Amino acid sequence: REVADIAMGYVIALARETYEIDRAVRNGKWIKPRGISLSGKTVALLGFGDIGQSSAKRLLASDMKVISYDPFADDNSNLLEVEREIWPNRIEEADFIVVTCSLTKSSYHMVNTEVLTQAKNGVRVINVGRGPIIDQSALEEALKSGKVYSAALDVFEVEPLPIDSYLLTHPHCILGSH
Repeated sequence: REVADIAMGYVIALARETYEIDRAVRNGKWIKPRGISLSGKTVALLGFGDIGQSSAKRLLASDMKVISYDPFADDNSNLLEVEREIWPNRIEEADFIVVTCSLTKSSYHMVNTEVLTQAKNGVRVINVGRGPIIDQSALEEALKSGKVYSAALDVFEVEPLPIDSYLLTHPHCILGSH
């Protein structure tokens, strides 16, 4: 539940851009609230185990549509109003990609250049699972181009995050320490 709370916090922060507001206020600027509403947005949820299901409950409570991707999820796990899909089908529908799955051979670099290219322009990416599920260099390139609008990463492909990582300089990144 605690990791799902962090995931939901990141979704809210990326949607409402609270990190930008915080930085502005700290610098003496009073900016208007900004961002997007969660209601009606679609989440591609990678992993539908305990953390994924707890995250789905929170996302659904925010009136979001959830598409889950987990070939190992129990058939009984779909008691929630979540659509199940095979990765990366329908990724172009996602406003958010939320990673909650564990690292396996099949999940390594699931989020890569090919997937991000297929994704909606301006998609927001959250990872509370394991770092290497996202190809970090592909994510960095997608952030640079604007394909990915923002990212909240609680884990990284290389930990600790190297001091020269582009992620440290991107203005729309929130970085955590899992």
